[in-house]
Amino acid sequence: MTEISLPTLGARVRFYRERLGLSQDELALSVGAAQQTIQSLESGKIRKSTFLPHIAKALGVDLDYLLFGRDQTVVSAAQPIIMATARRVPLFTTCDCDSVLAFLQDQAVESPSGKWVYMDYSLPFAGSGTRLFGLKLTLSDDAFQPEFRPGDQLVIDPDAMVQPSDPVVVYKSGTERLDLKRYRVLSQSAEGIAYELTPIHPDFPSFSGKELLSIQVLGLVLQVRRPVSSRVRLAVLEEQYR
Repeated sequence: MTEISLPTLGARVRFYRERLGLSQDELALSVGAAQQTIQSLESGKIRKSTFLPHIAKALGVDLDYLLFGRDQTVVSAAQPIIMATARRVPLFTTCDCDSVLAFLQDQAVESPSGKWVYMDYSLPFAGSGTRLFGLKLTLSDDAFQPEFRPGDQLVIDPDAMVQPSDPVVVYKSGTERLDLKRYRVLSQSAEGIAYELTPIHPDFPSFSGKELLSIQVLGLVLQVRRPVSSRVRLAVLEEQYR
């Protein structure tokens, strides 16, 4: 390891970005920021940004070190964002029905919002070996509280086997938004499984019987990722190091 002097926030951002072989545009795209934000950070024009926690994660360094350069004078090799086990996928919302349906058929669909995320190929807890995550949704309303909140990001696997009580993303023909339901088995026989889709929020209806003919289950909600406010994180760190 080589000891490297990186005295400023901008110098640290630039060093780790170039170490990964990323342009300013590529780093900005990976965290959902504008290229001008990265440029301003590196040049020292700005020293605060709500994107800094995401930039630190993308660069593979600790946020405290990126902000303050403390207790990490020896630089280790950062892990590249684009690895053999990861891919870039668009970030959809529950209103992007047409785009989500198209994405499940054609992985080349663009993100309607222009935002992309990096996601792992493999599921370490899947017994069937390496699998692909299908897509990632972000919730923009409070229709699914208290279990799911606005801003939550849901990782959806369209190929996973759904079990009773599992949350699933569904699409009803003719509607303009995707919905979250819970899979509930009513009965099971040699003829098949009778089930219904119950609401996450009690104010919404269940789907059962012939209604299910117009419902398409798009996939199982495999993970829920709830972002911590970067503004709160930065405020705590700034207070800590005053």
